Amino acid sequence: MEPIQGKIIEWNRERGFGYVDNAGRRVFLHIRDFKVRHRWPEVGDVVQFVMGQDKHGRSCAQEAVQADVRGNLKVGHILLLAGLLVLPGYALRQLASPRFSGYAIGWVLVVSWFTWMRYAWDKQQARGKGWRETEMGLHLMELIGGWPGAFLAQRLLRHKSSKGPYQFVFVLIIGLHQFLAIDALRGWPFIHLVLRAGGKGG
Repeated sequence: MEPIQGKIIEWNRERGFGYVDNAGRRVFLHIRDFKVRHRWPEVGDVVQFVMGQDKHGRSCAQEAVQADVRGNLKVGHILLLAGLLVLPGYALRQLASPRFSGYAIGWVLVVSWFTWMRYAWDKQQARGKGWRETEMGLHLMELIGGWPGAFLAQRLLRHKSSKGPYQFVFVLIIGLHQFLAIDALRGWPFIHLVLRAGGKGG
């Protein structure tokens, strides 16, 4: 059956369904009937689908493929990223030598680039239903310094940006980097406490 192209004209995010316009006709579309989806559907999204029937014999869209719409990096996103980099950057400048600071910045740039590439690869594989990057692997890259690259990739590639559990862990990773920067500026009291507790436990 030849695919039909239409545009989502109504979408209920809470209930996971909506309607696609097909030459002036409203066609029902459920979230489970997406074959390829890059992000959570929104009004205005272009989709390709085939006409089918639900279990009650009513016409509906099936095997829907969401058009790959690139994200936009808004001013708010740039300001948020800059704000998240203030504490780690300030701690690095206050506590590290210029040479070590240069190495650290280089590390973050390189790891962020690799993280971006892994996001891009994972999204490409998701389209073709191929081998995927593990979420643990992506989070590990974010944890060792690639979270700025992940932040940009999520918004520009529209990948992993609407998955609640994934975003929860991602926010925790960013929070950990902020916490460690604060702890460093205070002389590492928390890290020393953990080390003392570990020594007593041993």
